Amino acid sequence: MHLHQPLKLTCKFLLLNACFAISEPVMRVHADSTIAHCQLSNQNPSVPVESGPCRFSQRQGNVTIMFRAQTFNFPHSEVGLRYQRSNNSTGIRFDMSEGSTIEVLWQ
Repeated sequence: MHLHQPLKLTCKFLLLNACFAISEPVMRVHADSTIAHCQLSNQNPSVPVESGPCRFSQRQGNVTIMFRAQTFNFPHSEVGLRYQRSNNSTGIRFDMSEGSTIEVLWQ
């Protein structure tokens, strides 16, 4: 009977681990992602404004924008350091430190 208790405890432990393994993918946080319209401009007026569809994704304040062949990453921790962010009812604007601006406009 003494060996029965450790076996019973081991079975409970394995069952508990199996429950966590099954529920773990369900508990993952997914990014909010949508197709929007983007405008990419440069402070240099001789560079034309690029405009078209883009994919906007945000997770815990971190933003990724995929526009044409470029991917723009805006980590929340770098607001004010590498870029400025402006939110309004029509979309979000990111002014980057090197002078480029990308606007995400909700359709």
